[in-house]
Amino acid sequence: MTASLKHFLLASSIYLLSPSVSAFSLSDAISTGAEALSPATEVNGEAHQLVGQLQSQLGVTETQAVGGAGALLQLAQNQLGTDAINNLNSEASGLTSLLGGSSLSDSLISKISSMDGVQTAFSALGMDAGMIQQFVPLILGFLGDQGVGSSLLGQLQGLWSPAE
Repeated sequence: MTASLKHFLLASSIYLLSPSVSAFSLSDAISTGAEALSPATEVNGEAHQLVGQLQSQLGVTETQAVGGAGALLQLAQNQLGTDAINNLNSEASGLTSLLGGSSLSDSLISKISSMDGVQTAFSALGMDAGMIQQFVPLILGFLGDQGVGSSLLGQLQGLWSPAE
């Protein structure tokens, strides 16, 4: 895929998530998208182990692993509440580091309130929607190994399941 096509697809994704269409600027979107694809998020704690697992088992880049996991976790935070994320973070430290500290989180991730938003984030990261269902079992398995309770894991699985 050519660089121009990647920029166009990224700008299109950002445009779709932009809350104010009249303020849209293609050059700003491309700039934001380029920043979003740089590994600017500092991952810490056990979250670093999760990112490593996603990279090695799925063959994704660090940026894709951080952004994809962050998109799913942001959906969980927006749908289940901050208490759920705090509970997850108490069992697996550093998960909240996947939610912030990068242009991707500011421009795309923080606005995710549905699986459509997760798909858009994955697309902006250069992954197709099918990758989401490859991330989900790895993240749930990791969280289970860290001691996250089955009730919360069940809520996450239901939230992250594809629409029927």
